Amino acid sequence: MRQVTRTFLKNSEWKFVLVRHNKKDYWTLPGGHVEQWEDIYNAIKREIKEELNLEIKILWKKLGFNLESIKERPAPICTYKLDFENEKWKRIKKLEYIFLSEIKSGEIKIQDDEIEEYKFFTKEEILWLENTFIQFKEILKKI
Repeated sequence: MRQVTRTFLKNSEWKFVLVRHNKKDYWTLPGGHVEQWEDIYNAIKREIKEELNLEIKILWKKLGFNLESIKERPAPICTYKLDFENEKWKRIKKLEYIFLSEIKSGEIKIQDDEIEEYKFFTKEEILWLENTFIQFKEILKKI
């Protein structure tokens, strides 16, 4: 089963960035697959650096700790399994880890060979979007 990391990545105005991949007509959270040699924390940081050229800080939503000063890492805000057949009738099984994070530094420069565009949305705008995934809306309601 492939592992995937994604993040609700917010800016200082509490707007979240969504991306639209090349040749896709829906908005999704930035992120990607975990490589065999890495953990989910390094994977999400690597994916955001590759896709958007940004450094991020993973947030610990429930307790509000500054994790720079303690050894623990924030847990994903949600983890779930996907098991479906894609449009080519291939079985897809994924375990997705969803984080909450904020932009730490950098200027957005998209990875042209993968990302068509990006846009910042308010929470309300995402909840009204038609071309995004329902599981992201359900998670966002709890943030």
